[in-house]
Amino acid sequence: MSAAARAGIVAKARLLDAPAAPLGPRARRLWRRLGGRTLVAPLSFDDVAALPDWASWPRERQETFLFLAAATACAPILRRTIDGKILARVAGKVGEGALDAVLSAPPGLIPDAPCEAALASDEGLRALGAAVLLADVVDRPALAGRLARLLDVEPWPLPPDIGRIALHAARGGLMALEAGATEVAR
Repeated sequence: MSAAARAGIVAKARLLDAPAAPLGPRARRLWRRLGGRTLVAPLSFDDVAALPDWASWPRERQETFLFLAAATACAPILRRTIDGKILARVAGKVGEGALDAVLSAPPGLIPDAPCEAALASDEGLRALGAAVLLADVVDRPALAGRLARLLDVEPWPLPPDIGRIALHAARGGLMALEAGATEVAR
């Protein structure tokens, strides 16, 4: 393994071992007293190597991806809704162009997901987005727990198969949106 590859693995491990949210002074002292360790299950080398790329993205891009993943998981429901408040909430999180792209996805691409209640609040959308992002690591509980902590949210109960489908569709949507933003900027 090259030095650059080892450095990349170390960076991933450090990302997973840092506290997720900024800590207050007392919490930081406790965290240091505990040796900077977390109280979650230990990670294996394979867990660290399986860290999704989005975990190291800038926070703003992570947030965009998280809410886009939630909207993508709810695409069938969003296509059927006439509730303007729900559509406005989702558009406020992902942008109108992204919502239009989600709504124009071919019917049947994303199976129906149990996400009606998640659409009712920003916290619900965030939890659903986290469930989608974590769908690829659901078989790695230690990694999933640390990533949930990194996202600072308790994931929504979502069948992993639906989550994986929505995750891959959301990734394609994010790439298309970013490519479109680059084209508009030129």
